[in-house]
Amino acid sequence: MKVVIVGAGVIGLSTAWALNRLGHEAVVYDQGMIPNPRSASFDQHRMIRLLYPGNPGYARMVLEGFEAWERLWADLGARHFVDSGVLALGGMGGELASDSRDVLNQIGHPYETLDRQEVEALCPYLALPETAWGLLVRPGGPLFADRIVTGLANHLEGRSVALNEERKVVAIDPMAGEIQLEDGGRDSGDAVVICVGAWIGKLLPHYAGGLIAQRQAVCYLEPPARFAAAWRAGPAHDLGAQGAPYLLPPVDGTGLKFGLGPHLRPGDADATREPEPGEAEGLFAKLAPFLKAPEDYRIKEARICFYTTASTPRSDDSFLAERQGRCIVISNCSGHMFKFGAVLGEQLALAATEALEFSAFARWAAGDPQATAA
Repeated sequence: MKVVIVGAGVIGLSTAWALNRLGHEAVVYDQGMIPNPRSASFDQHRMIRLLYPGNPGYARMVLEGFEAWERLWADLGARHFVDSGVLALGGMGGELASDSRDVLNQIGHPYETLDRQEVEALCPYLALPETAWGLLVRPGGPLFADRIVTGLANHLEGRSVALNEERKVVAIDPMAGEIQLEDGGRDSGDAVVICVGAWIGKLLPHYAGGLIAQRQAVCYLEPPARFAAAWRAGPAHDLGAQGAPYLLPPVDGTGLKFGLGPHLRPGDADATREPEPGEAEGLFAKLAPFLKAPEDYRIKEARICFYTTASTPRSDDSFLAERQGRCIVISNCSGHMFKFGAVLGEQLALAATEALEFSAFARWAAGDPQATAA
């Protein structure tokens, strides 16, 4: 079968990889370069973690995701991931750690519970209240996002998969399985997979009311010299309090990165990617109370990326998967889709070629705790 894929982020490229492994023809289109440096998939790293409080379905999906990443590493000949572990802090004013522990108990996955002294020994750079405790979970840590999408693109080119960069799709006929390009060209397939992230409402306007493009900023820091080795050896972090930052360690040549979920706000995915004046400093002010000697950290750079979220946010940020005619849409990444890139690609490939019933795929993608990957 021939499957046309619109969007060359981690989902589009992973779907092409999975289709190629199954012996199908994949044709990929993107409005920018492939990989596209303006996509949400193109950054030094993204976090993969099993912390899904109240949501055992997605926690199980993360374990399936790890299995799929191993299959991808084997094909790429490189493992673009470091299992640093992920540490959630409890006793910080939020329930992330305790609620995540409940889910890990439900799915039978091991973890370590650390007291305050053990957290301080592992992470001497953190400023901890007396009530702090830690939930340390493996596997988990940074996926090297830009290396993954670059490696996927190179692998697919080596497999003679058609990667059409800077060819913008402007219209889709889902019943005919046909796309129309801005340059006047057309293409069609037995199925079309749409995975364009924050551009979904522009390509398919009927989604514009239900899905919102959201602007997010992340910052890279240079830690003080006395803490540099501990940061490199430390885990990824979710600091656990309501609205608290998350951090990724500076491993394998990457930087120390932090972000703040509540900083999301509606934006235009075609707008500038430059941070606003003072934006990075404002973000760092939210992180500073969690650090020892915050005045000794230096902001190296800030980056802007875009995600989609539902206009009426779901409590679990579940993914949207819909089918019309020959067209499958996967969206509502909500900032947590990258970790599922390889396994989502595999499942999309099966659904697009009708080796997997679409309704079963949609239930699994939405985090149904009774659903498993095919």
